[in-house]
Amino acid sequence: MIFEKKEVVLKNGASCILRSPLIEDAESMIDYLKTTSAETEFMVRYSEEVTMTIEEEGSILKRMIDSENSIMIAAFVENELAGNASISCVGERIKLSHRATFGIAVKQKFWGMGIGDILLSEIIGKAKEIGFEQVELTVVENNNKAINLYEKFGFVKCGVIHKAFKLKDGRYYGEIIMIKSL
Repeated sequence: MIFEKKEVVLKNGASCILRSPLIEDAESMIDYLKTTSAETEFMVRYSEEVTMTIEEEGSILKRMIDSENSIMIAAFVENELAGNASISCVGERIKLSHRATFGIAVKQKFWGMGIGDILLSEIIGKAKEIGFEQVELTVVENNNKAINLYEKFGFVKCGVIHKAFKLKDGRYYGEIIMIKSL
C-alpha cells in the first residue's frame, strides 16, 4: 500500500517528508537497517546480519507497495532516511486477519525530534483505514523510551517472553508483548 508523500514539521522546526519507501530507496533502506541495528541492542538483529542485496530489499519494498493490508512509512530529513515504521497483517486466515504487527526504528541522531510520535500516529491511522482491529508489537523489556512512547499511544502490556534475546556477550533480554485495540 502506498503512503502518499506528506510534509511535517519536527520539534526542532526541521521539515520531514513522510512517504512510502520506493524500490529505488532499497540501498538507503539497507544502510538505514545497518545503522539502526548497530546503534542499540534493542533491535532484533546485529548490523552484520543485514545481508540482503539491493535487489532483495527492492522486492520487499515492492511487496509492501503492492499489498492491500501492509504499509511502510519512511521519514526523510534533508533527504536522509531518518526513521521507518510498518504494519503487516498477522495472517491471512479469517481468524487472524483483524490483527496487525507493528515495527519502528529511528536513527539515533534523529531521536528526540518527534519522528517516532509522527510515524506511530500515521501508522495507527492507516491501520484503522485498512480495517485492523488490533495492533501488536514486541519491545525489549528495558527499552523504556520505546515503552513510554507505545503507552502514550494507548498500547498496553499483555505478556513477556523471558530470555527472548540472547546477546553475543551471553546476556539475555526479555521481550514485552504490547497491544492496542483500534
